[in-house]
Amino acid sequence: MTLMDAEGRYGSVSRSLHWVMAVFLLAMLGSEVWFEALEDTLSEATLMAWHQSVGLALFGLVVFRGVWRWLNRSRLAPPERWATMAKLGHLVLYALMILMPLSGLATAMGDGDPVSFFGWTVFAAGPEVEWLEENIGELHEILANVLWLAIGVHVAAALAHQYMLGDRTLKRMA
Repeated sequence: MTLMDAEGRYGSVSRSLHWVMAVFLLAMLGSEVWFEALEDTLSEATLMAWHQSVGLALFGLVVFRGVWRWLNRSRLAPPERWATMAKLGHLVLYALMILMPLSGLATAMGDGDPVSFFGWTVFAAGPEVEWLEENIGELHEILANVLWLAIGVHVAAALAHQYMLGDRTLKRMA
């Protein structure tokens, strides 16, 4: 097992980043359900602190993954006929994974709430900026829905590659 990507298989770093980020993304996108399920046992501030911490960790992983992708130049190339769609799909996913935490941060700051990372205050509470909280908060929710859609397309494409095109895409990422 190698760290770097090879011709027939993604390296252990790429695979680990992919699956850890997938779990984090699903946890974040599903956090509204978790918030409702846990609202009687945990405070809203505790739940939001968890949401912010995982979101910031995910943002850090996105940045690291981008750097890793740039360093790992031997990565697998998609088949030529699918290269444009693959690049566009990944660009959309990366853009959403960057915009989601930024819009969440702006929403928290607009609401005047502190932003923390596993107990460490990143930004202290401040004055409420109503227009920022309302507008960016709505954008944050819209981006979440678009990210759900992009993830669905990503999964469908991976399944199509594996089972319709037979190019073993899932095996290379497993």
